[in-house]
Amino acid sequence: MDSTVPSRKSLEVLTIKPKSSLRPGHPWIYRGQIDHAPSSMKPGALVKISLPSGRFFGVGYYNPSSEIAFRLLTQIDEPIDKAFFKKRIKKAADFRKQLTLETNAFRLISSEADELPGLIVDRYDEVLVIQFLTAGMERLREIFLEALAECIPCRGIYERSDSGSRKIEGLEPQMGWIRQDCADETVVFERNIKFKVRFGAGQKTGLYLDQRENRMFLASLGVQGEVLDAFCSSGGFGLHLASAGAKVLGVESQKEAIAQGLENRSLNGIPASALEFQEANVFDALKAFEKERRKFRLVILDPPSFVKKRQAIEGALSGYKEILLRSMKILENGGLLAVFSCSYHVDDNLLMQAALSAAWDLRRGLKVLKFFKQSADHPINPFIPETYYLKGFLFSATSS
Repeated sequence: MDSTVPSRKSLEVLTIKPKSSLRPGHPWIYRGQIDHAPSSMKPGALVKISLPSGRFFGVGYYNPSSEIAFRLLTQIDEPIDKAFFKKRIKKAADFRKQLTLETNAFRLISSEADELPGLIVDRYDEVLVIQFLTAGMERLREIFLEALAECIPCRGIYERSDSGSRKIEGLEPQMGWIRQDCADETVVFERNIKFKVRFGAGQKTGLYLDQRENRMFLASLGVQGEVLDAFCSSGGFGLHLASAGAKVLGVESQKEAIAQGLENRSLNGIPASALEFQEANVFDALKAFEKERRKFRLVILDPPSFVKKRQAIEGALSGYKEILLRSMKILENGGLLAVFSCSYHVDDNLLMQAALSAAWDLRRGLKVLKFFKQSADHPINPFIPETYYLKGFLFSATSS
């Protein structure tokens, strides 16, 4: 894709339709809100956009094939060049310096939350993993990479642009090394726990970095007894809890993730008796544990997204209720239940409704001990509700 950056004077000017309802502070404008655009305009082209009055609104990129047709980069009439990207990269990096991360693996740039929509950069020690998610950012990739190299010293940049959003944007998946002066894997840490990361393998960019603070919090509780880590992936929660003295069973359906979990267990010197893995469908495993009358002190439910589109919410809530109900059946009286949703479309209220419905059916009482959210290096911009996507609760569940 052509990555030439046009001068701002040559940019096409699009106009927002009269009476369009714009969300204050939000960087998206939908296809139906934009007046006529030239049919020759390429997906991802930089444009200026103006209000119906003709007043300048901002500069961003336009893709007529996406429902989110315009994504705002700046509300200042400035060039989108290397200096622009260096300024945004520095701002994102400076924000992370304020945080107490206790890790060398964190999100450096978080798309809209860092004013760079369609762009993700995660840091794994000396390696950066990058995702170009939109046609606009794909067209700007070369100038962004130049700016990144000048701002953030690293030994390698791996591209993991395999998100489903690229298909919506008319892009093919793209994976591989952009620059490499490092091994194909590395070891990172979270507080006292180590993880082996193979670039290009596993979920997301290597680890579920957004759960780091929640993993460390649950470990800090000092839970004694049996813990079920459902949808355990490569063992993130289980490694922290087993290291803190719990006896953990991790259930995961992906063979590759379990293999990585076993490596991580060995890397941390955790005995198999403290952390076991079981390859199984979680719904089936919960039914089996109920039949066996097995009880757990803590159950962790961190499922993949049950809903990608708003139309699928009803089915997703049914799925959440089922795993919550079955988990409450195998929970000790007074036991702890941690449940998460990583879908923006399932908000706190809907997740709570699913938990209340399950508890009511079983006549169990609930108390909320903690509200969960994504780690602070995945910032939440309250003007952009989509940036608050990971939420959850820690319940204490009692029998009536």
